[in-house]
Amino acid sequence: MSDESDITRAFNPNRLRLARERSGLTKEAFAQLCGVTRRAVSDWEAGRVENPPVSRISRELAFPSSFFYGEDIEEVPKDAVSFRALTSMSQRQLRRVLANASIIRAFSEWIDDRYTTPVPDVPSIEELCPSSIDSEPAPVEAAESLRTMWALGVRPIRDMLTLLESKGIRVFGIASEDREVDAFSFWRDDRPYILLNPSKSSERLRFDLAHELGHLCMHRGVRTNRERKFELHANLFASAFLIPQAGVLPQVSGTVKLSDIFVLKRYWRVSAMAMVKRLHQVGRISDWQQRRWMIDLTERGFRKSEPDGISHEQSSLLKQIMSLAREDGWSTARLSRDLGIPAADLTSALMGLTVTSVYGDREPHFSPEVGPPQLQVIAGGLTESPSQEPMF
Repeated sequence: MSDESDITRAFNPNRLRLARERSGLTKEAFAQLCGVTRRAVSDWEAGRVENPPVSRISRELAFPSSFFYGEDIEEVPKDAVSFRALTSMSQRQLRRVLANASIIRAFSEWIDDRYTTPVPDVPSIEELCPSSIDSEPAPVEAAESLRTMWALGVRPIRDMLTLLESKGIRVFGIASEDREVDAFSFWRDDRPYILLNPSKSSERLRFDLAHELGHLCMHRGVRTNRERKFELHANLFASAFLIPQAGVLPQVSGTVKLSDIFVLKRYWRVSAMAMVKRLHQVGRISDWQQRRWMIDLTERGFRKSEPDGISHEQSSLLKQIMSLAREDGWSTARLSRDLGIPAADLTSALMGLTVTSVYGDREPHFSPEVGPPQLQVIAGGLTESPSQEPMF
């Protein structure tokens, strides 16, 4: 359906409320934009008006008119999401972020309807650490167990993004106006999701992916909001998953110097600060060394960026999907119109994760009788064995 004239289904007030929350507007602010009273907006969202002015609503909220018709969208509840710093978020911002996640899930469902993608293979904490049942999870044990389960060995992971996609985790970018939220994750309908801030360095994105993977494994069904211990668990998991003790200890048998950090961090594809913290965790540097080196790295600018960093990882899955969508005639405009998702939100979901755009206006030739195309996601496994591993 491309406009109001060919819409036959009833207006859905719940979709209006979701679109308003996605736009970060109060009822009062939205009413002013539409030139009506706050009571009018309340009546629209309560379903007391059968035919509200959809053209005006669509224009002011920058949503396609088609969005406001159809069944309710299954929303992502606050308790299902692992946020880094929920206490610093306003309720309006929280609702805006959750509304965006709910809407982007519609795009994810569109993918699943048309393409065969990897089945989720993310074990629970009970599968990773049977001994942790009825007690606090053991993050390091869980990370080591997952590496074994996924046959990763003890070498660096070449591509974290592709690895997680190959395990059925759906990864999207966070909209630019919401990126102070950082990264977050959640489960929905047995599908794990991670939303990232793609403007960060590749090293920090890899750590964010490992951090959210820790949440997905250890905290499924657990309300993590406002409790620092869950973030510490996820950080420990990420450090151990990216830099396994059995892999790094043989490299640092002698005295470790700060200059060694720069060699090690490139080998393990992590930030310099993450490397310092990990060496402290495994007992190879002292408390004093960690404090001094962290100060030194901060002064050099490593807290805000990663000088001499690695290149950004790209989404293998989304690249293939966008390429196939382009061949099938799905332009960004058509996806936006048919799914009822703002083009800006689609762009944000892909931005920084894939360089492939969707062009063309041909009709899709996907045939249900033939079946959906199979997407091949290559696991982001180990790096090529270097001619000489760093030894200190």
